[in-house]
Amino acid sequence: MLSRRKFLNAATAASLVAVSPATLLAEQRLLPTRPIPASGEALPIIGMGTSAAFRSGDREASWNVMSPFQDHGSRYIDVSGAARFVVADIAREKGRTRDVFLGSYFSAADDVRSRADAARLLETSGKKSLDLMHAYPENAVPNWEVMTRWKADGLTRHIGVARHSSQHYDAMMGLMKTGTVDFLQVNYSLLETQAADRILPMAMDKGVAVTINRPFINGDYFKTVRGRELPAWAADFDCESWAQFSLKYILAHPAVTCVLTETANPKHALDNLGAGFGRMPDERERERMLSLIKSFA
Repeated sequence: MLSRRKFLNAATAASLVAVSPATLLAEQRLLPTRPIPASGEALPIIGMGTSAAFRSGDREASWNVMSPFQDHGSRYIDVSGAARFVVADIAREKGRTRDVFLGSYFSAADDVRSRADAARLLETSGKKSLDLMHAYPENAVPNWEVMTRWKADGLTRHIGVARHSSQHYDAMMGLMKTGTVDFLQVNYSLLETQAADRILPMAMDKGVAVTINRPFINGDYFKTVRGRELPAWAADFDCESWAQFSLKYILAHPAVTCVLTETANPKHALDNLGAGFGRMPDERERERMLSLIKSFA
């Protein structure tokens, strides 16, 4: 349950118990939040990854997929390359700059270019400081002092490291040992559980906010459950779809701050958002969920 860990928003969770995701969405409820340990800032538990709409530069399609998230209080958008300027510009145009927590990628090995890109992003967004500058571990590890200077100089409020493969876990854990990592983005799901062994427990111990990528393994998860009926017992934790089944499993882990979803389909966006409402599965239910998916694979 959401309230079983100190850092979870107990009051919000209690108010959501026994109310279905569909009802909450219809009532325009706001997503529950969890705190970023480094700053205490509240972050809604479901965010967005880089949608194909952002990458295409299609502003109308981008806003169509952003708006359901905005309507329900979602803030985190994780985006890279040219797409980050698209998102930042749309947010400012719609008067939503303060409502978007933008996480973007920078090369710590190229301080001059990264500062120039950050300055352009600040100008585009209208923010005084970026929300999160993060890098891949192969780049961040040898240049971590550069990233800590970005934060010290006020260029960004948070710094972090992000990857989607277990081969990078050791490097990421090494960075967390410094006590200066604010955010860790890592892959974790019903089909990729390795992060639960070492890296997620360390993040909890070190007070690092955790965002999760690949909740659907780039679509492989849906191939696994295709043609199968959602078990009736999923309703016990207010789960209404296979997408929510995966997301609720992830969000029930006590280390997770926010899970990032990717879609260009507004209907899928609403379904994903539904996972943030209602009760989360307890440990016994999570084990049952994992066993079920393993039996499909």
